[in-house]
Amino acid sequence: MTLGDLRKLFTLIIVSFVTQSLFAQKESAIKNVFWQPNELQPGSVILLTVELNHPASTVSGSLLGKELLFFHSREAKVWYSLAGVDVATTPGSYDVGIRASRSGDRVAHTVKSMEIGSMTFRAGDVSVPENFVQPDEASQRKIAADQRLKKRAFAHFIPTPQWSGDFIKPIDAAPTNSFGMTRIFNEELTSEHRGIDFPVKEGSPVMSSNSGTVVLARDLFYEGNCVMLDHGQHFFTIYMHLSKIQVREGQKVRKGQRLGLSGATGRVTGPHLHLGVHWEGADIDPTKLLALTLPQTDRVVRIAKPRVKSR
Repeated sequence: MTLGDLRKLFTLIIVSFVTQSLFAQKESAIKNVFWQPNELQPGSVILLTVELNHPASTVSGSLLGKELLFFHSREAKVWYSLAGVDVATTPGSYDVGIRASRSGDRVAHTVKSMEIGSMTFRAGDVSVPENFVQPDEASQRKIAADQRLKKRAFAHFIPTPQWSGDFIKPIDAAPTNSFGMTRIFNEELTSEHRGIDFPVKEGSPVMSSNSGTVVLARDLFYEGNCVMLDHGQHFFTIYMHLSKIQVREGQKVRKGQRLGLSGATGRVTGPHLHLGVHWEGADIDPTKLLALTLPQTDRVVRIAKPRVKSR
């Protein structure tokens, strides 16, 4: 091979390298995908962050068979989604699919693997009035009507996040370690506890953990006086067993606003507040939500893929 041939070969290699580098840069519209916390278990809440090299018009995704709804920062290059892992999720490796759309129908895709670790939950016996274990006919009709009310409330859809910053404790008390606990009522009925309890005397003020819209404020059979807040993008908090409800359905509330007073209504063994967290049909550990550092959404442009979702 002559010196001229070597020069031509060297030139071809350089051109090929530059072309591949430019192509890679063009294709790498999604710069990074990560989440907090790093270690996840059944019941974990997740804040996903998608960093882009260029602003996007929409970002969407999927996790555990559920749709991820995103909102973005002012420059539309950093997008967020608040999601969760249901308490009944089997530990293992799961794919997180991300899709970013730009003007001109340009779409970028990426898939990352998410590890869900194992979690051990406690078990215990609970004694309650027998009608809460073997409901009579009137109670069964009430339970069925309550189910319809809760289904309608969970179907409520706000396309943008109503919450801003960290979620706060709804009451001045320490929660028990009761999420995911298997409880046996009167040695007959087995039930899984899908929230946390705050033991507190009756009549204590109960506050909203974050801003949202009241989608349910009623007396239910099991939950007692119950308030449910929609925080946007299918993220809900539920406050149960109140002695008094002090908000109305359809009302917008701010973080820390009073919702009612603690009590012992519904299926309880004594006065306490039960707090539940619900996302896309998943029950999430409220203690993990309260421990998570979250962005101030009132300081970003809040955009989600516009649509009406039916249930």
